[in-house]
Amino acid sequence: MQKIKVRKIGNSLGIILPKDSGITEGEALIYQKKGSIIQLDLSEAQKKYDRKLIEEGFKEFEDGNIVTEAEMIEEFGRYGWGK
Repeated sequence: MQKIKVRKIGNSLGIILPKDSGITEGEALIYQKKGSIIQLDLSEAQKKYDRKLIEEGFKEFEDGNIVTEAEMIEEFGRYGWGK
């Protein structure tokens, strides 16, 4: 578990999250307070990230950047592909 410092930002409080948290600027997070624990829900942020990855994958398909299974077996069959 990593400690995060709370900072004063104007009349509010804020936290600085590490880059590897997967959250990008402007994303909305859902939080719940359970006693002395605050839980951040990243599911909406993850959906946005997943959608971006899927759209990038389809872009390669639309650009014709694909390889057939037969071509994969021919190229990588010696490594066990297709067995």
